[in-house]
Amino acid sequence: MSAWSFALALSLTQAPPSAPTPEELLKKLDGTPGLQDRARPFEISASLTRLYFSQGRTKDAQSYARDALATARPALDFYAAQKKQLGAQKPDPTAVCTPDKPKDENLANTLEVAQALAKAKKTAAAVTCARKALSGVPEVMLLDGNLKFLTKDLPGARASYDEVLARFDDVPEAHYARGALTLDEKPDDVKALEAAISDLDTFLSRAPQSAKARHAKALRERADAGLKAGGVSKLAPVAAAEPAPAPGMPVLDQATIAAFQNAPKSAEADARYAKLIEDGEEALAKGRYQEALDGFKQVMPYQPDNPRLRAAMAWSLVKLGKPMADNVWRVATQTPEAVDALGDRLKEKGDVDGAKALWRRLAESVPQYAPKLEAKR
Repeated sequence: MSAWSFALALSLTQAPPSAPTPEELLKKLDGTPGLQDRARPFEISASLTRLYFSQGRTKDAQSYARDALATARPALDFYAAQKKQLGAQKPDPTAVCTPDKPKDENLANTLEVAQALAKAKKTAAAVTCARKALSGVPEVMLLDGNLKFLTKDLPGARASYDEVLARFDDVPEAHYARGALTLDEKPDDVKALEAAISDLDTFLSRAPQSAKARHAKALRERADAGLKAGGVSKLAPVAAAEPAPAPGMPVLDQATIAAFQNAPKSAEADARYAKLIEDGEEALAKGRYQEALDGFKQVMPYQPDNPRLRAAMAWSLVKLGKPMADNVWRVATQTPEAVDALGDRLKEKGDVDGAKALWRRLAESVPQYAPKLEAKR
């Protein structure tokens, strides 16, 4: 199987048992000569962007995101021109956008269909098919913004989110991203807080069932309180907002969590929790990420402040590509030494590539800790 087939076949969140693990795929890709110099369709560059982003390879992810967006640029410009020409009219929802067989329904081939419709003066249908051709592009644009945020390029991140909103009217996630960025960037600017609240309200009204909705509500409440107080810095500090629970994971309120923490402790229970963490780390090193996460979930209600547990749970979520992974990772990296130590244990258990990926992500997430990781990466 070629590196390109690997990239296309990979599904980070719902991979079949026979699919390669992210580590296996990265190893193959890293060993492919001249990979970044090859011409690639949008879908390949987008897949590589998601893969490298999920593994904490920020620079590589940025490179492939730029490549993907450069490839998509003609389609973006065509879509904008057709929308302008359509004016106040609605796109044609009945338009047939399927390319002639045996062509795949990828960006390039679906764009050809849209261009043919435009040439035939069927603008409403052309707009529909151009948007279909661009179906995977907003996600990459948002990832590009997130990557810029991670590298402290806040103006660049804002420009990415702004472009998504300028070009598309059906991507509410961009409102969430921009609102969160605004709150982070200008917490004491009254007009900025008003803008953040507006973005978060728009997101919540358009995507109330999103996995990000719970966090968006918490951000919105914080922004509103800051607005009334004259600035977020004037508010009492609070713990990081709880991430949205994974499907099937019960939501625990503060009273329940307190009950767990105040439960009578025993040497036997402590030994059991320690064994669950150790077994989970062993599963992590062997690539059995869901098994590891299931074990960590059993311990979390009783030891929510255990840095070792937080580090291991965060890494399992990252490896599974769960929506809550970034939030839990941010909490875990408040104790970077614990995350660093997890890398040591993974390496000792034979997961050298996983350890290096963890250290790279840690260095990018906590730049002040990066010098301590130079010899490990």
